[in-house]
Amino acid sequence: MRTAITAGAGILLIAAFAGYGPRMLTLAESRHPAGRSASPAGPTPPPDWSREGTFLTASRAYPAVVRLLASGGSPYCSGSVVHSTGGDLVMTAAHCVYASGSYLTGTTVVPGLSGGSRPYGSWQVDHVWIDPRYTAEGHDEDYDYAFLRVGRSDGRAIESAAGADTLTVDQPFHLLGVTTTGYPESGDPGNRQLTCTLPTYQSPAHRAYREMHCGGYTAGVSGAPWVLLSPGSRTGRLVGLIGGFNGGGPPDGTPHEDAISYSPYFDAATEALLRQAESGNGGHDSGS
Repeated sequence: MRTAITAGAGILLIAAFAGYGPRMLTLAESRHPAGRSASPAGPTPPPDWSREGTFLTASRAYPAVVRLLASGGSPYCSGSVVHSTGGDLVMTAAHCVYASGSYLTGTTVVPGLSGGSRPYGSWQVDHVWIDPRYTAEGHDEDYDYAFLRVGRSDGRAIESAAGADTLTVDQPFHLLGVTTTGYPESGDPGNRQLTCTLPTYQSPAHRAYREMHCGGYTAGVSGAPWVLLSPGSRTGRLVGLIGGFNGGGPPDGTPHEDAISYSPYFDAATEALLRQAESGNGGHDSGS
């Protein structure tokens, strides 16, 4: 359902998500802090599958939502500019930039992409930060998020051009009015953003994750931001992204598979990784 990256002969290839890595069904129950996975039960997602995402015209596209392009120019994942001291960071799913022990190199990010239009230009990824619990053997999908440092030859920061969402951690699972926007690879040949605004819930099946129900979220939406928009603004508080369990969606063949999306829970570990990226310490050189 979502997007996966596999490595072969030293070259990373992009493929439609058909089960990313081992499906460790106990991850959500066993690896999160007890306080999170054992939190009191809240509302559960209603059995309503009528909601469908809306494709946006170029004039309505969210500037801070980015499309990730592989080194050959093929689009494959989504993400968001995230507010940082240097104005040069993007957040996406870790599985969009790391698989089988290797980092993807030569990635380009394009904010506000709509069809063939790049109203803000494009930036190159030169450094990546991923939680070591994800890159360890048997990657922990609870930490399926990454920060990418980006730049371009004229030195302009991506945040100054496109704006940014602000990472917000330790929020309730059940939130109202969360806007989820990304780039699905099917259903729309115009390479437009698909968006949906709706409540999120603690996933009944995978309780360490948020869950949302909105149709049309097929391969390509991995890393798509979950945002509580500020009134009158096109940006807001970044509370999640499509990723985590099984790459952010149920296994292929599951009923309503393109309508069920998951997000890792953002907490102090997420914020610490952002601070590390801001400092420039650690991480991995992924420029070429």
